[in-house]
Amino acid sequence: MQQLRERAERRYQVIEVRRGLMLIPKSEGARIRTIDINEGQVVVDGAPLTGRELRDRLGDDADLVAQLSFLDAAGRRAFFAGAVAAPMPPAPPVAPDAAAAGRKEEGWSEVGRYRHGGARVRFGGDVTVAEDEAIGDDVVAILGSARVDGRVDGNVVAVGGSVRLGPKASVSGDVTAIGGSVERADGTVVTGQINEIRIAKPTFGPLVGVRPWRDWHWFGDTVRNPFGGSVDLLATFVRVGLVGLLAALMIAVLPAPVRRVADRVATEPWRAGFVGLAAQLLFVPLLVITVVVLAVSIIGIPLLLLVPFGLLAVALALVMGFAGSACAVGRWIGQRAGSGMPGLLAPLVVGLAVVFALTVIARFLGLAGLPVGVILGSVLAAGFLVEYVAWTVGLGGVLLSRFGRRDAPAAVPFIPV
Repeated sequence: MQQLRERAERRYQVIEVRRGLMLIPKSEGARIRTIDINEGQVVVDGAPLTGRELRDRLGDDADLVAQLSFLDAAGRRAFFAGAVAAPMPPAPPVAPDAAAAGRKEEGWSEVGRYRHGGARVRFGGDVTVAEDEAIGDDVVAILGSARVDGRVDGNVVAVGGSVRLGPKASVSGDVTAIGGSVERADGTVVTGQINEIRIAKPTFGPLVGVRPWRDWHWFGDTVRNPFGGSVDLLATFVRVGLVGLLAALMIAVLPAPVRRVADRVATEPWRAGFVGLAAQLLFVPLLVITVVVLAVSIIGIPLLLLVPFGLLAVALALVMGFAGSACAVGRWIGQRAGSGMPGLLAPLVVGLAVVFALTVIARFLGLAGLPVGVILGSVLAAGFLVEYVAWTVGLGGVLLSRFGRRDAPAAVPFIPV
């Protein structure tokens, strides 16, 4: 028994716990953190192992751990006999406090120097793992940050925040920060991979340059901009030209899908508007849920590389929808004027002129300065609303037509009675 104890203490720090013992490797470069032996069962880093798995994981130390697992209560007493040179004085009795009672009710167990607990997930706030805590599962913070100073046997994920690892932090799984960064202190141990996924600031997709909270400078803020409305007018023309060029390229590359989207918008404008609005409201929650599911699962982490391609597909759908919406408006104007417009380019030009008319007029009014500030604000807000409706209805038309692969339903002819 003395030889067994000497062999164990050469490699591990041996701690006696109730109905078993715990082994902590003394080497800082060890691949494992803890070995729990409780009533014959061996648990390595929170995962119970069989004999074959134990040998694959521990190698030459598997025989030593197996011998320790065969010790009964009497054998453990003999093993720990003579552990200290002098008997320690008994500790004074301490009344259990409310915090300890609460931890017991929540399923915490005192093992060694750690307080063990299950998975910890929080939505809309930060997650903290103290230095004396050991989490046996994943730690996830959604719209918050994660601070780890103790031990985590699973993954650490922060969506919309950062991950901060203290000097005594130990993570057996992967560490992933989506929209933030991973900050590591000296001495941190991470067995898995460290992933950082940065998210750029939102620019409202194709509506680049539409910044109503910053462009409303006509209530006395024109002194800051010595060029006044000239710069805003030039930026508006550049944005209109860029959007028109993208729409024309979409028509040149995919004329049939754009025509189907335009037909769908013309026949079902209200339905397309509601579908586009619902898609906008559900886009961010679905994106967050998808990223969280992929980040938590081991198989899904490589699939995170496909998220930018999914966002690119959404941008292409928005451009296709706006092109179809502008073409539908141009066709409607042509029908009202009594002249047909063959093809898609002519309706596109007319539709773009109608959609951006109020915004361009507002920019021209901006050249007049402060006296027309209120009028400029009203016209600019109306122009922004018209553009938003065009993007929304176009997105709904893309979804209803299945990205331009499905024709619009034929109109039911009116039969007079």
